[in-house]
Amino acid sequence: MKIKKWLTLSYVTVMLIPILTSIMLFFWIQSYNKRTEMDDYINNIKKFEKYDKRLSDKELFNNHSFNVGDLIDEEDRNSTKIEIYDRNGVRLSSSISENVYYPISREELYSNLYEIKHGFKLDTLKKPVFYEGDLIGFYQISIVRTKIIQGVNNATIIAIIVFVGIFTGVLMLMIKLMDRKFNKPLLLLIDSIKDFAKGEETSITYKSKDEIGELISHFNNMKGEIKEKDYEIEKEQKSKEYMIAAISHDLKTPLTSIRAYAELINSQREEKNKRYASGILSKCDYMSNMLEDLLMYTILTSSYTMDFVGVDGEEFFQMLLSGYEEVCGKSNINYKTHIKVRGNYRVDVKQMIRVIDNLMSNAIKYTAEGKSIYMGAFSKEFSLPDCIDEEEKNKIEELRKDGVVILVKNQGEEIPQEDIERIMEPFYKVDNSRNKKVGTGLGLSIVKLIIDKHNGSMIVLSSKETGTLIACFIP
Repeated sequence: MKIKKWLTLSYVTVMLIPILTSIMLFFWIQSYNKRTEMDDYINNIKKFEKYDKRLSDKELFNNHSFNVGDLIDEEDRNSTKIEIYDRNGVRLSSSISENVYYPISREELYSNLYEIKHGFKLDTLKKPVFYEGDLIGFYQISIVRTKIIQGVNNATIIAIIVFVGIFTGVLMLMIKLMDRKFNKPLLLLIDSIKDFAKGEETSITYKSKDEIGELISHFNNMKGEIKEKDYEIEKEQKSKEYMIAAISHDLKTPLTSIRAYAELINSQREEKNKRYASGILSKCDYMSNMLEDLLMYTILTSSYTMDFVGVDGEEFFQMLLSGYEEVCGKSNINYKTHIKVRGNYRVDVKQMIRVIDNLMSNAIKYTAEGKSIYMGAFSKEFSLPDCIDEEEKNKIEELRKDGVVILVKNQGEEIPQEDIERIMEPFYKVDNSRNKKVGTGLGLSIVKLIIDKHNGSMIVLSSKETGTLIACFIP
């Protein structure tokens, strides 16, 4: 059944059943009242007949001190009221004590004689009393209809309970049916979508042909199509990785030969040949680095799994940041390092070495002779060094909340903001006129990929006054 029809039927059911219940209860109460009313009427007639004999005694109307309430049986005292009047309408006695007696008019006195006045609460009978043909007075009996009042109250309470019970039952039934009809399949669909997004195997079995069934069917079809597409993409990715690896291998072989011949030429004494050979060697190194970076970038962007191991923070970062003094010394660059790290970390040692190598290579490339490069590692327990200005400290403090931050700062030229936003994109290069040492454009991209695979983050800050700072956070 379609959802629209199901909702319409549910709405009609929830509205119609209480209405029908109310109608049935109304007729039941009416039927009950009629039966009870008839029983009340018959019982009250018997009481009227019983007390008629007692109230026909002439002494009641001659003895004004007589209490007519004494004539009422004990079981009838709470439901029966008797009043007697003389022939002029003056009340002589009443079974209910009243402070003031009001005479009734002649018209009222003679109205409805011998007639049972049938009310909701009372049945009343008024009759004259004769002695030897002479009118000596009147009496009036009022009997409370206790049974009908109690019956109506009980029937009303029962009707309310039944109505509330049926209405609640129908409502709970519809809620349960709606939960089964909508909530459960939708939650099943949501959970399946979440599992599918995580890469877990999931399947939904739903037989209904309504809109939710169609949605689930489309999801199952879409899931199959996505799996097919993923398989094709994976094949293409592997094919691309194989192609890049093959090209890198094929290019490295002639590069090795070219380098060997260039070194042979460079060993000769002719100055001209040495100059040519140096140019060839430089280009060979550039192409070799480019191929290595391209291969590594391709590997990291595929389903590469990091080889994580547990390390002591202080010992590991001491090892990681050491050994760059000689490289900086050859370029006449001052190298400073500072390490304050506590705690243990899970890292891929080989890839973290590549991170530091790339950052240092990038820093040396853009630092002029006589300038300085600062490298450090700080966990959250320690304050940052003075070479980091306040603005940089504020941004780094937001970064390092539960781990260690690696800092590499060089006294180079300012990187424009538009370049900072794109500097970690693959093959993107900052303006080449700033430095003749041109990189492959993959170094920082590889750093970001490795840091991301460590569940870390990375920021670049640059200004004309303080130079360029790269901060990498590792949890």
